[in-house]
Amino acid sequence: MRNADLLPCPPGTDGGRGGSVSTDSDPMTIRMLAQVIPEVEIVEIVVLPGHEIPGFVSGSPSDPGLVKANSRIRGRILGGLLGESLPGSFSCVIAGTRWRVAVESIQTEGGEVVGALFVARPGRVWKDWERSLVKAFGAVLSHGATLAMREKSLLLQRRLDELVGQVAEKLMSASSTSRQEILTWTMHAISEALAVHAAVLRRHDYSKNISVIEVQWPESPLSDHTLPTEIAFDAQMAMAAAKAPRWALAAELENGSDATPTAGDRELREGDEPVARMCIPLVGAGPPWGTLMLLHFGHRTWAPEEVRMLQAVGALLMQLQARIDAEDQTLHNAVHDELTGLPNRRSLLAQLTQRLDDRRKTAILFFDLDRFKVMNDFLGHASGDWILASVADRIRSTIGPDDFAARLGGDEFVVLFSGRHSETEAIDFAEQILVALRRPVELAGQQITHAASVGVVLSTPGKSNGMELIGWADIALYAAKRRGGNQAVLFDEGLRESVGKRSRTELTLRQAIDRGGLRLHYQPEVDLRSGRLLALEALVRWQHPALGLIPASAFMSVAEETGLVVDMGRWVFTEVCRQLAAWRVEYPDLAISVRVNVSPCQFLIGGLVKFVENCLDSYRVPGECLCIEIAERAILQEPEQTALIVEGFRALGIEVAIDDFGTNYASFAALKRLPVNYLKLSPDFVQGMRNDSIDGAIVETIINLATALDLGVIAKGVESGETIDKLLDLSCIRGQGSFISVPMAAEKLGLMLRAGRVPIGTDRSRERRLASSLAM
Repeated sequence: MRNADLLPCPPGTDGGRGGSVSTDSDPMTIRMLAQVIPEVEIVEIVVLPGHEIPGFVSGSPSDPGLVKANSRIRGRILGGLLGESLPGSFSCVIAGTRWRVAVESIQTEGGEVVGALFVARPGRVWKDWERSLVKAFGAVLSHGATLAMREKSLLLQRRLDELVGQVAEKLMSASSTSRQEILTWTMHAISEALAVHAAVLRRHDYSKNISVIEVQWPESPLSDHTLPTEIAFDAQMAMAAAKAPRWALAAELENGSDATPTAGDRELREGDEPVARMCIPLVGAGPPWGTLMLLHFGHRTWAPEEVRMLQAVGALLMQLQARIDAEDQTLHNAVHDELTGLPNRRSLLAQLTQRLDDRRKTAILFFDLDRFKVMNDFLGHASGDWILASVADRIRSTIGPDDFAARLGGDEFVVLFSGRHSETEAIDFAEQILVALRRPVELAGQQITHAASVGVVLSTPGKSNGMELIGWADIALYAAKRRGGNQAVLFDEGLRESVGKRSRTELTLRQAIDRGGLRLHYQPEVDLRSGRLLALEALVRWQHPALGLIPASAFMSVAEETGLVVDMGRWVFTEVCRQLAAWRVEYPDLAISVRVNVSPCQFLIGGLVKFVENCLDSYRVPGECLCIEIAERAILQEPEQTALIVEGFRALGIEVAIDDFGTNYASFAALKRLPVNYLKLSPDFVQGMRNDSIDGAIVETIINLATALDLGVIAKGVESGETIDKLLDLSCIRGQGSFISVPMAAEKLGLMLRAGRVPIGTDRSRERRLASSLAM
């Protein structure tokens, strides 16, 4: 058998002795080797899988008699290349013939073995010069492989750089909506560029310790190869792999073996075909997000350029994920409450609007914690936040999957109760939540209980909008508050009518403030011993177009709830200062002051003291002509703000009185921090002195306290001479009431102001006291 029959000559060359492999890189070198060494039957280059060298083309013997020998020898050498040791020279018996084989490795410049040159002949052993010749030919091929691999590396790097640029451009334009489509394109581009069978992007779910397929290419299952959607992984191993100096984790499973790769990248396959796999951990700011995995069915190695490209793509994927996570978090924050994690007001309105558009009947439950501000001030804001978070958790655990809970702000929560429910069912559901909220919570070793009030309204599809329904539920909530709290109140026709009346009152009152419909009446305060005029209390009245002149008690609650009391208060101060300026001109010898009631709502608005100062300056009225009466509610609601405002008034020379003193313990506590001048006794105590010894004792105690603190005492609600006698017996000499004088318009006070005294009632009392003393 001639060697020329075993190795076809490349085009453009003549025939000659040769082996079973030709190479386009230097075919003459191979042919020369076969001609120089005697009796050589096979000359072949075996290239390591995955390290194909440009120009090195493998072939097969044309003589069937050499096919088996070539296959056996080639297999052994390939096994050595894939293993740890490449045989130098060896002999083997094939079909009764002993073959002598000389082997020389082909290495690149860095020493990496990429293949082997072998020559084989039957029978004869190798001589030293023949081995040296094979070694020399191996060196020539190594040099050619180095040059070829270097060129291959440059071309590959250029091609992969272009791929990275294309991927970066695609990912830059991705959003949460287009993410899946672009990631699929990316996996497709990678699999085609690297000629692999599958590219898979997995995401780690640390709550379940599983890795889930996010995207894969091809999208349809691979034929005869199934990639499980979820696989278990070890979180600690995943994080350790991500911290390794080299990110890429390469693994090759031979014959579908059941070996366990690191970082949870194991894939189970059927069949005997080996699997080459590359896994790149995807690492962001926290633990590894997932892995980018490539699968190739068959032998394959991974070039450094490919690893670097995959690392670059992995970094781009993490940048995309970080951007989408940030966008999702921003969107989440826009519709959720930061403290409790519940949806916020915007999300609630959107949800309620959607339900109304879908004509779904829904019950709206509006919750507010009872006395939360007092609890928050006492425990501290950090503890208050913890209580709000616990309230949110209890609401979550009580409602059903179709229900919806949101925090509006502060201590206000809203629950949408789904389904077609009756009023009774809605109230019962609200009570269930109230029971859950009333369960004590442990805070700093203490058991804290917080009750709540709730307003309930049922939607009527097509007849109301979301804001209107929430407003109705809010009205029902405050009705529950007014009834003592810790209960649920349904918004019914009665409340609807009161709302209509309140709205009409608000509208008309606003017009009265803007168009001069308010009036001031003044009630005298006198010395109970002589009737001498000491002061006047300014009382606002409303000249109603239909009801006539009505007192403040008929509209003050509406004014406070709507904020109209602020504009009303400014009008009162302006009118009082204007009137005082007129009286000072008309009655220059009269030394009186005017007392003005200040609503707690006015204390919440900045600039009150400055506004009053401007009024005094505008009308050239000294501050000593004014006295501010503070409602007890202001002390309870905003103690610190109240103290600052009181100090501001005192700096202007304005006197300060606490109205209805003694009706709450807070009044006594306020004396320690408020620089006040007078205590005004509640008319309930004053009028109860005649028949109730307890009221008498309270009045006596307050008078003694005021005396000890060097404060004046003013009795309100004096309605009989007997009351005056009792007050004088207790050394209370200042008072006002209907027995002395009813409130009057400024123009009707002329005679009283000229006289400087009020004779009505007080003279009779004084005469009785004089007659009694004479009789003794």
